[in-house]
Amino acid sequence: MATGSGIYLTWITGAIVITLALMPIFKPNYAKISISGFIDMFRRYWAHMIIVFSIYMWKDLLDQLDRILMANTYLDLTPYVYAVEGDIVLSIQQASENTLLSVGMTHFYVLGFMTATFASFVYPIYFDDRYMADRVSLSMFFVYILAVPFYLFFNVRVTGDYIPMMDTIAYDLTPEIHNWFTQIDPFTNGMPSLHIGLPFAIWLTYELWDEDNRWIVFRRALVVYIALTGFAILYLGIHWVLDILGGIIIGGIAVQITAKVHEPFWRFADERLFSRRLAHIIDNPTDWLNKSWKMVADSFKPIQKPSTTQTKAIIVTLMMLTGTVLLWDATHQSFPIEGVTPSHAAGSEGWVIGVEEPAAGEFLVTIWNVSEEVSITAGGQDWGSMPNIEISGDSLVLFGQNRIDYFELNGTQSVIIEPKFSRFEIIAINDLSVGYSSDGIPYIAYVQNNQLMVIDDREESITVTINSTDFTIIDAAGSKIAWAIETEFGPAVNISSPFNPSLAIQIAIQEFSDEIIDQHLTDIYGIEVDYKHSTIIDLAMDGRHILAVVDVGPVNRVILIDTVTGEQLLLSDPAWPASSPSIAHGQIVFLQIPRFDPNPDVGASSANDVFLHKIALNITTQITNDEDIDHAQPNVLMNAVAWIETDDEGIIELKIHSLDITFEEYSSVILQCAIVMMIPLLIVWAHQITIEKKR
Repeated sequence: MATGSGIYLTWITGAIVITLALMPIFKPNYAKISISGFIDMFRRYWAHMIIVFSIYMWKDLLDQLDRILMANTYLDLTPYVYAVEGDIVLSIQQASENTLLSVGMTHFYVLGFMTATFASFVYPIYFDDRYMADRVSLSMFFVYILAVPFYLFFNVRVTGDYIPMMDTIAYDLTPEIHNWFTQIDPFTNGMPSLHIGLPFAIWLTYELWDEDNRWIVFRRALVVYIALTGFAILYLGIHWVLDILGGIIIGGIAVQITAKVHEPFWRFADERLFSRRLAHIIDNPTDWLNKSWKMVADSFKPIQKPSTTQTKAIIVTLMMLTGTVLLWDATHQSFPIEGVTPSHAAGSEGWVIGVEEPAAGEFLVTIWNVSEEVSITAGGQDWGSMPNIEISGDSLVLFGQNRIDYFELNGTQSVIIEPKFSRFEIIAINDLSVGYSSDGIPYIAYVQNNQLMVIDDREESITVTINSTDFTIIDAAGSKIAWAIETEFGPAVNISSPFNPSLAIQIAIQEFSDEIIDQHLTDIYGIEVDYKHSTIIDLAMDGRHILAVVDVGPVNRVILIDTVTGEQLLLSDPAWPASSPSIAHGQIVFLQIPRFDPNPDVGASSANDVFLHKIALNITTQITNDEDIDHAQPNVLMNAVAWIETDDEGIIELKIHSLDITFEEYSSVILQCAIVMMIPLLIVWAHQITIEKKR
């Protein structure tokens, strides 16, 4: 669980303090408060604590699976929820919005939830109400268990991220709060609302089993809290009305499950029994083994004459197993290219190129055919230093300061491929890109001393009449070339063509962010966010779109530009450093450093993660989630993404991540078997229900 934020520590501390401060109000009439009670609480109820706090141990894992599953499958059911309820929540927000309410509800949303859940569990175990503690802990656990399938397979985005004109007030209240929420929340776990489901289940549990009304004051407080929370999550732009209904439903189901299983469960897991069992094992191990064997044998007796209970258990188990197979396939789309450990890589279409820097000897350039899973070695003269890679389609260029090697990859069957030509330049090459003319002829565009040079695939020069004094960063796509310039009003992108000199487009980079985030970055880094004097440090181009990495001072930001409409969109989080964009086939990948605080002096993680953006869907998802692995040089391929991974031990891997929603053949076999087995199981279950009701 990510806990590195100052605001989070403030909230958790506040929840503990409020819980302790309210103990005299909510305690049973018979109870007394003492310091020794806290010691006894840990001694007597450690198993209950393990059950409840285990929820937080696997929450991070589930969130990572959810992010990966969303990136691979786009199981987004938000449009259906929006079709049902429309703009109800937008009306609530617009009718109520004011600054004081926004601040109060944001802190209540987090701090109140922490306090309510913490107090609901701590009070019965502190005051030694084991009868209630048994039931509350299990109800809390089952709420989370029931919510897991929804979070993985029923992705519903937060309202402020989907409804036009709706604001995510809580997530954007301050930069620090925004960073914390973005780190711990995938923003797709709307259905069901645990802010309603969990306290509702707790309230039902107290309502059902508080037979002598010892907790009546606390029960009434929970009702008030649930009502306020219902308003808060709608107002803040987080949940839909249907999310609240979902929370109520799973809360009710969780309590019903608790009612059925709490007695057999605690007969086994009660903390008081562990010491007795341990003493029994030490005193008479033979008797303990005999009784244990009898217990195991007795547990299988119901199977000899199965009822609906056993049949339902088999059906549920079968569904869980097949669902697990689907989840595994959908979240394991990445695989390493064996035997390749490059320091530099690039890719296009079905090709991935890696340059390895050996401890001694020549630089090794490996060309990997992704579809056929075969590798080729690039020949030619040895490189004295690490060459740069530029690839478009089947045209590959390796270049250094004064040298260009051009390769044609299409149709090659050789183990070693030689360059079609090598070109040596006296003047240093500043930047290089590969494009194609309208006739499909590849060309190489490169910059020397603010001059653009263009040659075709036969090393013949192409007449260029483009004039500029700022040829530093360039990129080509088709017959168009884009390059970055600086103007008196800020950075801009020029677009022209060596085949059509009359084409001349200039697009100024607009300001993207807001004053609060910009001021936050200025305060943290001590560097002012200055749009007018910002610079473009990287470009990527594909068809009608351009990606520009803009250095605004404290951080770099990735901006998507539509060259036809002029529309611009900030893809990266404005508070986090971003870099290395790649675009192809309507998909974009880039690197970003997600962390709580962008201050590099506070020991925050500096590992880059890979983010994927679908232009048509306008959805950005994080497809890598490991703080111990740094990612570099992502590239969009045909239905895949490639990048370099470096772990905390310095081990390097070149990874391919499939963007196809593919399920392996063995998964299909399992699913087919499951479907076939379901038929007799359901028939048996229906027959058992009929017989049992008849009896």
